Amino acid sequence: MSFTPTKYELKLTVDFNENTFLGNVKIHVEVNDPVKEFDLKMSKDLEIERISFWQAEFITRGNPQTLGSTTIFEVDKENDLVHVPLSDEITSESIKEEGYIEVDYKGNVGETGANKGLFLYNSSDYETNLENGNAIHLFPILEDVAAPLTLSVITPYRAGVETTLKAGEHASILEKELISNNFNSRGEKIKISELYFKINAPTPLISD
Repeated sequence: MSFTPTKYELKLTVDFNENTFLGNVKIHVEVNDPVKEFDLKMSKDLEIERISFWQAEFITRGNPQTLGSTTIFEVDKENDLVHVPLSDEITSESIKEEGYIEVDYKGNVGETGANKGLFLYNSSDYETNLENGNAIHLFPILEDVAAPLTLSVITPYRAGVETTLKAGEHASILEKELISNNFNSRGEKIKISELYFKINAPTPLISD
C-alpha cells in the first residue's frame, strides 16, 4: 500500500530573466497499511534538490511540531518516476497528527507552444497545461486524486497571476523585493491536473 494525498501545498518561484523556476511541493498524506517506500510521478526534466518526509514529533498547544528527515531517492528517467525508500516505516499511528512529503526542485519554462507543464504563451508570459498527464512536468505527484489545494507563485512586483482557484491574497517578501501570490481552493477537493494558471511578466514602469 502507499500514501493517499489529503492536501497539496504548491509553491513556485519564477525567474523571468532566465525562464526558470524553483518548486517546493508538500503532499500531506494518510495511510492505512504501513509504508516503507513510495514512488513519485515526476518528469525527468525536473531536477530534484531534496526529498524529505515530515511527521509530528509532539504536540504543543494543539499544534503538531514536525521533524523532517531527508531521504535518498532513485530516478527512473525512462518512466518519469522517482523511487523513495524510507529510513523508518510510516504507519497511520506515526502520522496521526501530521505527515507530509516535501520536494524541492527546479526546472525550465517550456518554449512557446510546448503546451505541457509551465511554458511561454508569448514572448514573456507563462501559462500552464496540467491535463492528460502533463502535471508531472511542473509538480511531483503521488496519484492524481482530488484534495484541498494551496498555490503560491512568487514573482517580482508588477507581475500578475491568474488562476481558476477561488480565493487569493498577496504578501510582500520585502527582503527580496518579491511578492507571493497566494491562492487556495477554500477546502474544495481538486486534482492537480484540474489546476490552471497564467503568470504575466512584470509591467514596465512608465514615468511622466
